[in-house]
Amino acid sequence: MKVILAKKAGFCMGVRRAVETTLETVHKADGKIVTFGPLIHNPQVLSLLKEQGVDILTDIPDKLTGTVIIRAHGVPPVQKQRLLAAGAEVKDATCPRVMKVQAIIRKYRDRQYTTIIIGDKNHAEVVGLMGYAEPDVHVVSDENDLKDLRINGPYIIVSQTTQDEMAFNRLSSRIMESFPDGRVFNTICDSTHKRQEEVRNLSKKVQAMVVVGGRGSANTQRLGQIAEEMGCRVFMAETQEDLDFAAISRFERVGVTAGASTPTWMINRIVRALESCHGKGDSLFTFFFFSFLRSVMASNLFISLAGGLLALICRILQHSRPDARDFFVTFGYLFAIHNLNRYTDYKTKRLNDPRQEAFWRRYSMPLLVLSGFAMVLSIYFALQEGALHFVLLLIISLFGVLYSLPILPRIITNIIRVRKLKEIPGSKTFFVALAWSFVTVLIPAIHINALSPENLAVFLLISLFVFIRTVLFDVFDIQGDMIAGKETLPVCIGEKRSIRLLYSSMGLLAILLVVFTATGLTEQSGIWMLVPVLSLLLLTRLYEKKKLVQGIRLEFWLESHFYLIAASVWLGSSLS
Repeated sequence: MKVILAKKAGFCMGVRRAVETTLETVHKADGKIVTFGPLIHNPQVLSLLKEQGVDILTDIPDKLTGTVIIRAHGVPPVQKQRLLAAGAEVKDATCPRVMKVQAIIRKYRDRQYTTIIIGDKNHAEVVGLMGYAEPDVHVVSDENDLKDLRINGPYIIVSQTTQDEMAFNRLSSRIMESFPDGRVFNTICDSTHKRQEEVRNLSKKVQAMVVVGGRGSANTQRLGQIAEEMGCRVFMAETQEDLDFAAISRFERVGVTAGASTPTWMINRIVRALESCHGKGDSLFTFFFFSFLRSVMASNLFISLAGGLLALICRILQHSRPDARDFFVTFGYLFAIHNLNRYTDYKTKRLNDPRQEAFWRRYSMPLLVLSGFAMVLSIYFALQEGALHFVLLLIISLFGVLYSLPILPRIITNIIRVRKLKEIPGSKTFFVALAWSFVTVLIPAIHINALSPENLAVFLLISLFVFIRTVLFDVFDIQGDMIAGKETLPVCIGEKRSIRLLYSSMGLLAILLVVFTATGLTEQSGIWMLVPVLSLLLLTRLYEKKKLVQGIRLEFWLESHFYLIAASVWLGSSLS
């Protein structure tokens, strides 16, 4: 099925800020942490925050300890003062756009202006805004509210930040016609406006629209209304379990959008589920091919085979003949270690890719047995190459197993508060790159000669390729990792800095390829590896511009770069 994802789907700036503020508080603050009211309108996020120890405070007691986080929608100023008076540390996660509306209302209230809020009655944001406007405040939700509207003197009109702009313009014009002595402030968030316009445009390109978000989210419901007005069949989905696949399968092209409080990992769940759906016009071959591809990738067979080929290609880059034993040593090690780490990472996969997690839950025992067999195979061929190969492989295999176990001594854990190597912030990216380079470059190099500048040059090139691949995958999963408490490199430094780091790494990789080839540190065919570098650059750029839908196609493209490296070097070697 063809799935088109709206560019503006997912967390808006205010929601992202609120969630990140809460998670930062969880990781750094001591004592009880609560949010005053639901932080955002998404039950799944709230449930995950509860697992992190964040509860929801509904009433303000006389005495309160710990930290209270004010929800993204804001609260009336009286309630904020009561929280402070109760003795809690208060962190205000109100959306800056909502704060701007609060400031406008406060300014004109002090000038004796009446405030009219166009928005949904009883919505948390509207209740908070009313607290800044009281006592002279009116809420208008639709034309029926205009009948009883009475205004004496000057007034202002503001909007709930997630209102439909067309409805706001219609209602504000009607009010100004009846009561000319007013000022209109269009306080609809720019992100909301763009999100709604994108839904209108996307509705012209698809036959059905899936709107992802909490049932209590007003802006999510509004996106569904807009798509229906554009003539689209609309499916509202809080989770992938809400999807009616029997009905959706009647369409060839389906659009996906999401409310401002919907996390990226939930959108990715929906996209992956839709991609696996057999849509109208899809051939059975296409359906079964993608099903097979998902299984091969979920089992780590696809990437492990690529690693084995990479070991052979590294021989060529080091001016040596490939040895088939290196393929089996590398393939067996990667298959076993990747599956072991996948097995210990259920929680994050449940967020980022539940279908892969379900695959693992179903086939975990067969995969673990195969992984054990693959490790034995790897050790056997290492022994065939020599005792030193066996010892080195044993050391790196032991390191791979211990990576997920609590092995750090108490004196270290008391200082950095981690028990496992994998819990060291940002460590996974570097450990994965080193492990790949060790098993694809250094262990085979022992068979050729002692370590040389050529070996180290190829080691550096492969490390950079694997580093880029790992960072990209972590960028894809940044929100799920953040919620799960995983401190990957993108979680530590942020998505934008991670993207800049990727571009810098690709630039450095391209320079090194030219230099190493020109100086003879690698085989002349190594210059052909510029092709996969350019492909990685294109993938990163398209993802950054929201022109790629996260799912099996994107992951297949990324994982295929190791096959592209092998093909490029082999082709260059054949032509030279």
